[in-house]
Amino acid sequence: MNYFGEVNVNTTVTHLRRSQVNTAVGLLSDAFANDPIFRYLIPELEPARTRALQCVINALLCSSLSYGHVYTTSDPIKGVAAWLPPGQAPVPLLRLLQAGLYQLPFHLHWSHWSRWISLLKWEDYQRQDMPRPHWYLMLLGVVPDYQRQGIGGLLLNPILAEADREGMPCYLETSTESAVCFYQRHGFDVIRTEPLSEQAPWYWTMKREPGGE
Repeated sequence: MNYFGEVNVNTTVTHLRRSQVNTAVGLLSDAFANDPIFRYLIPELEPARTRALQCVINALLCSSLSYGHVYTTSDPIKGVAAWLPPGQAPVPLLRLLQAGLYQLPFHLHWSHWSRWISLLKWEDYQRQDMPRPHWYLMLLGVVPDYQRQGIGGLLLNPILAEADREGMPCYLETSTESAVCFYQRHGFDVIRTEPLSEQAPWYWTMKREPGGE
């Protein structure tokens, strides 16, 4: 069954290959350069900040590749969507470390590690709000030059369509109001809205029921 679609003859969705990870990491670090949560978690000065961000993105991509649901566009890479199938989220810390996150301390000052502890709240909320099996959107990023061209929605389509066929909900977290609006257009509803911690930016958790419009 074909899960892929096209925006135009030049943009087709396909699986991200392991050989493309380094290129994707570099492009996605530009896409997430101004993301409020990443700026809070990684307050380093350049170039340490970019190296730390690339380390995190690399770990997220590599830890999810083995599940077979990381999507991108045919050359050039215009964006990436990384999903975890039902029963596989949240990702165990050990898996992230094995995927390369162990390198993060080399790029992040020890005084900033306490900020990362606040991410445990996400795992707790995911277990509370989505106790039934669900698809988890670990990462969705579009290269800045290709944003607002329908690429993000195209990258979501394979799993949203599969989730509808399976009768499965989908779940995600995001950190900007513009992203909330984008996901709402694709059938997601807000579950929670609150700051990551007392001094951190706000974030939203969202879910999409099967057949969400």
